[in-house]
Amino acid sequence: MREAPYLRADDHRALTYTPARIIQAAAAKRIETPRILLTATLRWPVAARLAMAFRRLGCHVDALCPKEHPVARLRECPALYHYGVLNPLGSLNAAIKAASPDLIIPCDDDAALHLNLLYERVQAGAVAQGYAHLIERSLGTPSACRLSTVRAEMGGLALREGVRTPATQTLLSEADLDVWSGRHDYPTVLKIDNTWGGLGVYIARNKDEARRAFNIMSVRPPLLKAVIRTALDRDSSQMLRWLKHPRRSVTAQDHVNGIPANRAVACWRGRILAGISVEALSTQHPTGPATVVRIIEHTEMSDTAARLVRRLGLSGLWGFDFVLDSANRAAWLIEVNPRATPICHLALGIGCDLPAALCSQLTGSAVASRDSLADAEVIAMFPGEWRRSSTSKALHSVYHDIPWEEPGLLQDGLGLRWEDRGLLARLKNGLQLRHLRDPAEEVAMFGDRTTSIR
Repeated sequence: MREAPYLRADDHRALTYTPARIIQAAAAKRIETPRILLTATLRWPVAARLAMAFRRLGCHVDALCPKEHPVARLRECPALYHYGVLNPLGSLNAAIKAASPDLIIPCDDDAALHLNLLYERVQAGAVAQGYAHLIERSLGTPSACRLSTVRAEMGGLALREGVRTPATQTLLSEADLDVWSGRHDYPTVLKIDNTWGGLGVYIARNKDEARRAFNIMSVRPPLLKAVIRTALDRDSSQMLRWLKHPRRSVTAQDHVNGIPANRAVACWRGRILAGISVEALSTQHPTGPATVVRIIEHTEMSDTAARLVRRLGLSGLWGFDFVLDSANRAAWLIEVNPRATPICHLALGIGCDLPAALCSQLTGSAVASRDSLADAEVIAMFPGEWRRSSTSKALHSVYHDIPWEEPGLLQDGLGLRWEDRGLLARLKNGLQLRHLRDPAEEVAMFGDRTTSIR
């Protein structure tokens, strides 16, 4: 098969072959003390854990994030730049200029998409051309970020590459759903594009459930609900999404019965440097992130990730979500995450330490290894498993990934989620006003909110 690791930045939809671009400056430059810029639009702890990991490896770490982000609770807090909701690209541009990073690592989907949008502005001449090499070094093919959030297109690419993945189709109307229902068995999975954390996902058991879910998922909520959700969650980005997306893109995907799994990789210009594969033993909710994981070796997961990393010419930290089917544990690719995932900070030895692999690539030499968790077969993620169930047996029976050396971060994880800390949120929780939920969240909560350890 003819290999074309790099795609044109303006051609993420057509995905036509183009000559590989060798970033000469990145290849030649050897960096003594790598400067890492972590970017996050959500208050997930991923950025804080990665800041700890890179700092331990001798890197200089800065962060672009919202106010009161967990990374601000670190004892040696990195230089923080504020992510402005009204002008995210301006915030990103200013942070890059001030931090002068050697590598940018997005820690959520919007952060990755903003990096791609900034790259498009660079290509259009609206931003200094010097950023192009930096963004290419950080992502490989920047347009792959947008591609990964359009599930039907990503699924189509995976199928053409011979990857085992369930059939996926964009639904533009109920008529499209009827056609899908006539060709595919139930249950089927409906998903809203540009959602994350398992929200905006519903497993429909029959056609009537699918139609109901589609009608909820395909339209934005009423303005009043959007305003209330913005106030409850103390997050104005929800209102901006409401203004930008009058109608949501929904995809249907064949359901695979099995165990959720994922593979996180550090990669460089289409080549995997290190990777970690896990299967989920417990999840935050039925379609949500894993809170207890078992470290596994799975050849098909590794091969699939390597094939797509090579095909898309990826760099940085990326994640690949799978389901290991109940019949024979075959790995079905479900989606691709253009960002660092919750397991990326784990130090699991040579070939399984993602931050160390990137540092070594940047410096051109081996870096001092971190203390390895190679003997940890099962890991309870913090604060995920604690928030799922503070009485979980896994908190005491398996390795619990608690940042003991960072009391501020520990305290933040033990407290309420950000969206539950405000006065309005506490009143809402006390009154159990479920009808104020955004449809994407409502759909994800049709069933039981938690999944017990398997």
